[in-house]
Amino acid sequence: MPLFVICLLISIFIYVTLMTVPLLYPEELGPEYILVVPAAIAFLSFVSGQTYGGMMANAIKLSEKQFPELYEVIKRLSYELNFKEVPDAFLIQEGGILNAFATRLYFRKNYVVFYADIVEVAYREGDFDSLEFIVAHELAHIKAGHVTLLYNLAIFPIAFVPVLKDFLWTALSRAREYTSDRIAIRLVPSGEKGLIVLSAGEHLYKVVDYEEYLETTVSPEGFWVWSTNLFSTHPVLLRRIRAINEDRPGKIF
Repeated sequence: MPLFVICLLISIFIYVTLMTVPLLYPEELGPEYILVVPAAIAFLSFVSGQTYGGMMANAIKLSEKQFPELYEVIKRLSYELNFKEVPDAFLIQEGGILNAFATRLYFRKNYVVFYADIVEVAYREGDFDSLEFIVAHELAHIKAGHVTLLYNLAIFPIAFVPVLKDFLWTALSRAREYTSDRIAIRLVPSGEKGLIVLSAGEHLYKVVDYEEYLETTVSPEGFWVWSTNLFSTHPVLLRRIRAINEDRPGKIF
């Protein structure tokens, strides 16, 4: 929360500056800068609409008849998170990438997207625990408010300021991932190995000795692991797994 507050205050300063400077120096900056907030809302809304449209046009929408096992998981976890309605969910092929994400069609609905290969693991290996953790993680982003228009409008300017983007914006992104991991592991305690799929891949993750991997997470990280984490939008995997295993907040920096 303190990190978000810092980002929010900086964003407000940027918004106010862009809107007031043209009034003070009209000869140097045109009046169009006064419209920066409406323009940001319009831009974010357009991007969210395009993303949703792409899913409707090219993805498979999940339902009680379409991948019913996965849809039932989404329904159950949505109920446990006290959602008023079950988010839309889509399945799409992305060239072997193991990923999923949650987002929102602004002013209308939340939805989650699962890349086909990460779902295939559950159906092929019969390992729905790992998939449930991933589902819970994405729904947790919705629960925590990470996909709302107000939240993204609050941090939007920072993404366009190089130094702030490289440090504050990415740090806030890492904090969001830790938050969603903590919610997910409480919903699906048996899904602690779900993150291993992202490292070992869909075919070999079951062969990984999880206890041995945990031993590597407690080893000193060193400069290069620290610097890799510093510029990443997601915490490095060993930090995420260590935070889950030790049930404590993960290291952002």
